[in-house]
Amino acid sequence: MSAEEFDTPFKRRMAWVTAAVGLFAAILAYLGGQAGSEEDRHARQAQRAAVAALAAQAEGTAAGMRDLGNLAATGTVKRRHDIESLRAGLLAETTRRDTAEALATAYGTLAGTSPLMDADPQRHLGGLMREARRAALTQEAVQVTATAWGDKSNAYAAGTALLAVALTLLGLSLTVGEDVRRHLVRPAAGLVGLTLVGAVVTWASPAPVRPQAAIDAAVEGERLFAERDFDGAVRQYSLAIERDDDFALAWERRATARLAAASPQRDTSLYVVNVAPREVYEAALADLRAALDRGGESYLPLAGMSGHLVRLGDYQEAERYARRALALNPGPPLPWVNLTLALLGQGREQDARKAAADLSALVAARPNPVERGEVRTAIRVGADLLAARHGHARPLAREIKGAMVRAHLAETLPDGRAAPSVRFSTPRLTVRGSTIEASVPYEGMIEGARLGALVSYRESPGGEWLQRADLLVPLRWPGDAASGTMTWPLVDFGCPSKGEYRVEFYADDRLLTTAEVTRPATSAGRLTFRPDWAGGLTLCHPAGWTYSHPLGGAADLVSPDARHRLTVRVVTIGPPAEEARPALLETVKDQLIATLGVKPTRVEPPLAAVHSGVPGTRWWAHLPDGGRAYVWAGVGADGWVRTFVARFPDAALEPLTDVVDYLRFL
Repeated sequence: MSAEEFDTPFKRRMAWVTAAVGLFAAILAYLGGQAGSEEDRHARQAQRAAVAALAAQAEGTAAGMRDLGNLAATGTVKRRHDIESLRAGLLAETTRRDTAEALATAYGTLAGTSPLMDADPQRHLGGLMREARRAALTQEAVQVTATAWGDKSNAYAAGTALLAVALTLLGLSLTVGEDVRRHLVRPAAGLVGLTLVGAVVTWASPAPVRPQAAIDAAVEGERLFAERDFDGAVRQYSLAIERDDDFALAWERRATARLAAASPQRDTSLYVVNVAPREVYEAALADLRAALDRGGESYLPLAGMSGHLVRLGDYQEAERYARRALALNPGPPLPWVNLTLALLGQGREQDARKAAADLSALVAARPNPVERGEVRTAIRVGADLLAARHGHARPLAREIKGAMVRAHLAETLPDGRAAPSVRFSTPRLTVRGSTIEASVPYEGMIEGARLGALVSYRESPGGEWLQRADLLVPLRWPGDAASGTMTWPLVDFGCPSKGEYRVEFYADDRLLTTAEVTRPATSAGRLTFRPDWAGGLTLCHPAGWTYSHPLGGAADLVSPDARHRLTVRVVTIGPPAEEARPALLETVKDQLIATLGVKPTRVEPPLAAVHSGVPGTRWWAHLPDGGRAYVWAGVGADGWVRTFVARFPDAALEPLTDVVDYLRFL
């Protein structure tokens, strides 16, 4: 049959159909062009935001370096002023007072150039980078919008291409007979229908636009997290999610903030939090799943999920997520920690031992010693957890834990010696203030033996033991006695007010013995930690007490009713001659008593007294109002004068006794 014999009605119908399909294709081409224009517009916005982020980062970095430089100069002058002022007050050196006044003038001139002198450094430096972070998140959000418009443009272009195919098929249908025609018209109709459905879906799906309010909330959450206000960070990330449910970063960061907010390690860990209630792990896991659903395959959520799943006992899933994280980035050690524990939990000893060896080598290569310590702590805590849960895991868990202890001791005591023959008997532990003192009988000791004491803490019996990286205390045995009893003071620089300590003693990776002791609850309740690292002291005080820090090396505490007071002064003077020490000590005592503001009715004779491991002298002063003062001073061979005066009503030592017990000189 020839084409001229085709019926004219079909031609007319096909002409209308072809025109309609052509018009549809033109509409799609127009929509594709519009989407492409939107893509270009948002891409330019993202580029501008990226430039703004880089500029803000450079400006913030430069300002931070400038402020740190000014802090170094200003801080040096201030420290000189503080030392001169303290020497003038403690040693009655009047000429020092003139020098202190001159330095105070110089400091006043410089102080305006260094905002870090009167600000929290972390908060100030974080504030300098806030605009850079806001610009970076804005760039990321606009880029997502640009990508979405690009996807729409591509979808419209694909639809236009399908319509071109349909038009080709319809055109060919005019050249064939009726029996072949349907094999061309039907596919063409299918392509047009498919394109129509796709075009409607594409047109009805708006390109995501992240509200600026969501970005601002996320930036505020990051600021609060950096300042360790984890509860506030959780609230801000939740607000960001309310304003944009597709904000993957907010879901991810909220998971981390949840964990930190609920962990008893919230005030001590910088890199790794590994203890929190089960329900918090479950909530954090749900947040990380939401982050992966919205943000695609991403390293941090995968690494976090693997750790949470270990805590929740799903070791196979933990292994799967850990391996996915390592496939994206095998460098950081945290997924290796989770992989090791997941394999250990499954009873795959050979694989777990190899993963632990790889982890140990990886951690040793990390440049930051704090990170190295916290990662090793995380694997020790995880090993303890699995040893308690699963009997089959106990031998290898102890082996891996010992290997992490050995790695730390070898790093901190490189000149120490292995001591395979040393043995410890059951130690006796006592707790006072921030010090756990261990009295340990030993045998088979050698000079230079490399030893370690691993201190764990829990607030209540039956709770999970907490380990801190700074409470694995190394010791290179200084003596040559093969047997005897050692006294080993172990310092917890936090302010725990009740609970239990467990101390595990190691020779390299070999566990020698373990002991536990209960810390009696303090009469003061919970305490606040106040360090003055540069000044050489730390102290703890109850809630409601007034704390002032007038100078580096000076701290004052006053109880709410002003009946209890503690005055602490520390200053370096250089090592004094032995024959000058008694007169110097008498001068210091007189100056300390003068700070009481009243003349004592009686001062008892001095007695030797050790405080915070520092030898010194104490005096009891009886006051006219019936109160008393405990005056203590130590003039060390290291050239430091350390002093404090504790004033209290007669027979009302508490809670000042606890405060004094927690006072430590560095």
